[in-house]
Amino acid sequence: MATVTKVVSIAKQLSIVTLVSLAGDTLVAYSHLPVPGSVAGMVILFSLLSTGILNPSQIREVSEFLLKHMSFFFIPVAVGLMNYGDLFYTDGLVLFGLLAVSLLIAFVGFRLTGFAQERRE
Repeated sequence: MATVTKVVSIAKQLSIVTLVSLAGDTLVAYSHLPVPGSVAGMVILFSLLSTGILNPSQIREVSEFLLKHMSFFFIPVAVGLMNYGDLFYTDGLVLFGLLAVSLLIAFVGFRLTGFAQERRE
């Protein structure tokens, strides 16, 4: 009986995450926002969690599973990159430079966020 309860719990959690993702896709489709539907879905999920409408415990198990197996979800992207070998050959240095600059911006942003949090405490 415990196994059935766990399966139902995970199905419920996965349904919540899927519905939020679909809500993001629908929002972008009808509002013509210049962002991907998955990003809109993440903003919706963040809003629901921040306001307390959705409790983190309501999606904890499925979130931990998805995070644990995140590398598996990048395999199709990596395989898709194989089609762009000529692009990497001709513009690889520029792409690498853009990647390095964006990584640096992210590091600085995270560090500034850390400083701001330390000041609050």
